[in-house]
Amino acid sequence: MNGFTMMADSYKKLMEQGKIDRETAEKEIRIYEFLATCDTDDFCRMVDSSAFNDIIRAFLKMAVTNADIDEDSKDKVLNQLRWIFDEKQAKEVLNNAER
Repeated sequence: MNGFTMMADSYKKLMEQGKIDRETAEKEIRIYEFLATCDTDDFCRMVDSSAFNDIIRAFLKMAVTNADIDEDSKDKVLNQLRWIFDEKQAKEVLNNAER
């Protein structure tokens, strides 16, 4: 059992206990059950599809904006992020981060 399966099971229990409405629980369960079937290559393909780019960029922009660095450095980091999303595959970025 992986963490995604555990999350799906938790939502099932919450739904059964009436602590969360059925529609919300079923959506959460569906997603977590799907994620439980995925491996790292699948996650990389999902990121490469650009389905999550806007969300990832928003998280990164928030981090850079909230970081205690000067405006020039923030601009450089955000420009690099744009370039990385356009030019690199998720697996390459992930492998590079693990080194």
